Amino acid sequence: MMKITYVIGIFLCLIVSPILSQSSTAYFKKIQKSYTNAQEPLVMIAAHRGAHLEEPENSLAALQKTISLGVDIMELDVRFTKDRKMVLMHDKKVDRTTNGKGLVSDFTFEEIRKLRLKHLDQITNEQIPTLEEVFQLAKGKVLIDLDIKDDATIDSIMALVDRMKMEKNCFFFVYEPEEIKMLQKRNKNYQIMIRTENEEGVKKLVASGAKPQAVHIDPSHYTPEVVQAIKNIPARVWINALGAVDFKASQQPAAFEEVLKWGVNMIQTDQPAKLKEYLKGQGKYR
Repeated sequence: MMKITYVIGIFLCLIVSPILSQSSTAYFKKIQKSYTNAQEPLVMIAAHRGAHLEEPENSLAALQKTISLGVDIMELDVRFTKDRKMVLMHDKKVDRTTNGKGLVSDFTFEEIRKLRLKHLDQITNEQIPTLEEVFQLAKGKVLIDLDIKDDATIDSIMALVDRMKMEKNCFFFVYEPEEIKMLQKRNKNYQIMIRTENEEGVKKLVASGAKPQAVHIDPSHYTPEVVQAIKNIPARVWINALGAVDFKASQQPAAFEEVLKWGVNMIQTDQPAKLKEYLKGQGKYR
């Protein structure tokens, strides 16, 4: 009986796995299409440092949770170790998020892998992941927002994106129109988001002729005119719900309207599950 059950289990896995894979691929193609469609009415969701309410931030577990939630993007932070290995870490130091102390740049890769990530101040079994490990898990499933904390990593990041053919599976987060042109000169298929700090920054971007797929705006220039100017590039408009909006939305999801009211179509949040549920209820999510 046990042998029969085992055989049936293997048979079901062989049938179900390709179906799930096809479903995942089809869903990711919708994510890719949305990212390059600035006029689409649907809103895209970015999980800040991954879906980290239940898992350590910037971890493979947070990435897997992001994928499982079925949202569009995982935002992450890239730094070099002492021996120039690309790992995920927001802070310059490992103190807040691991059981270690010191600068990321003072650890060799072998040393930093011995550390364990914390969640809610509790030590977990999660290691600090490499960018390559993240790409392997994310490929064909979710977009990766590359928040580059150390400019020295940019050449290595580009080389890894090229080698793993991740051009349409990630996007670079930059601050100047000249950086957009530099990246797209290197590879015309690179996808890019630029941050503007004020309305003048938006005007400078438009005048430059640079063509990012998305523009991150700050509270200083939350206006309908700015949002429309960005959509005319054409590019998607990214806004953060981090902090006060997320806190209020954790209790009352309608608080997300505080950022949605500007007409933006990308939202970064620490509450991706709640935002997805709210957007679906408003007919603004796939």
